[in-house]
Amino acid sequence: MKVLKYILLFCFGLTLLGLISRTLIPFTGGNEILILGVLIMAILIPIYSIIALIKKQHRVESAMMLISIPLIFGTLFRLMRWPFGNQMIIIGSQILCLISIAILIYSIIKKAKIVESILFTTIGFCSLTYCFKILFWPGSKELIIAAFLTIAVAIFIIIKKKVVVSSSKVVLIIIILLFTLSFITKESRLFQISYIDLSNTKYNHPEDYYDYAWILYNEGDKKNAKTNLQYAIDELDNSNNEFADMLSKNRNNYLKTYNAAMDMLNNNNWNSLELSSGTIEN
Repeated sequence: MKVLKYILLFCFGLTLLGLISRTLIPFTGGNEILILGVLIMAILIPIYSIIALIKKQHRVESAMMLISIPLIFGTLFRLMRWPFGNQMIIIGSQILCLISIAILIYSIIKKAKIVESILFTTIGFCSLTYCFKILFWPGSKELIIAAFLTIAVAIFIIIKKKVVVSSSKVVLIIIILLFTLSFITKESRLFQISYIDLSNTKYNHPEDYYDYAWILYNEGDKKNAKTNLQYAIDELDNSNNEFADMLSKNRNNYLKTYNAAMDMLNNNNWNSLELSSGTIEN
């Protein structure tokens, strides 16, 4: 079981490295590393969970890893601009949050593994906040403040209880920090640095420009918002775009969405960002 845990930690490292390449420091091969790390984890986590259940060891830890799979896949699909990423993030974050709360209540009643359960609940709440933030839902800013407070409480408890930080707890803390990074990299100019490659536009998905235009509009920079929204429309017909084949299948739906957004922007009443590659279907 220890060997399997170490392999999982290695896969988590691959996934973390891939996420960094998609959000902070782009580098060649980052996408492949991210996909490989997620796929291996998706295979090994159920095996680890079955062994934990049989041996009656680390059951809470393994349960949390198991129910986090939909959210992990949702994040992968969202970052890679594949269909249904948004739906998996919504479902995965809600399941993770609700079950983490249930585990905390159970641990308090049984008076066992309370610290671990608090950490899991923190991750569950962060996952829900992540869902609101990455989908631009109302209330995300308030949830972020609450999430940071929850993280602060969790860290305070670890320090006060003088908890021995095992490898699994290290992973949980890293996940919390990763969610924190995801909040930062979706903001304003950092979004452009992280998601839009100005030196090679063929790698930019039109939705990147669309999301960035929405952020700029809400910051009051309507001129640059309009410019980026026009970039989104232009990239739909760019045959050199890396996503050209995928975009051609849904071009009319994307164009309808972007033109509607342009009309609302011009009328200064753009009030929602509901449609994206994860929700538009033929």
